[in-house]
Amino acid sequence: MTVVFGGAEFPAYVIDDETLREELLDEEETREWVEETPQDPHAVALLRMLGELDAALRAGLDRLHEREPGTSAWATAAVRLAHVHHWRGELAEAHELLDAAEEVLAGDEARTALVHQHRAKALFDEGRYAEAHAAALRALRLRERAGDPGLVASTRQTLERIARELPG
Repeated sequence: MTVVFGGAEFPAYVIDDETLREELLDEEETREWVEETPQDPHAVALLRMLGELDAALRAGLDRLHEREPGTSAWATAAVRLAHVHHWRGELAEAHELLDAAEEVLAGDEARTALVHQHRAKALFDEGRYAEAHAAALRALRLRERAGDPGLVASTRQTLERIARELPG
């Protein structure tokens, strides 16, 4: 099952079964959306998906610095920025931000699941498959409790891809 994310509030995308990276359904629409709403927090992720990693990094840093440290808004911005660092190959920075976000979000299962999902993808790209699988399982448990079918499907997709790399 292919799950389409966005499409209402922001441009639509799907997640590639092999790479676990988002793929935009309409790059031109996305560019227009980002140009019209550059301050929107989603612009960080959309710039990343467009491959504009330097612009995504600048926007991500701006959004992070605009948020009050220690708040859930700051932690969500940190997760978005961590994903930019991940795609830039700056994995230590990505993990540092994810750890900080997880600490802030303790008790917020839905957002903590987001941290675990992004951590799983970073670990997957590092070839740390057992750790990636464990992180994705944590995300799945939290997302199943929250009951969002699209997010549960996304995490199952991540688990299935990681499992293909595990021995046995």
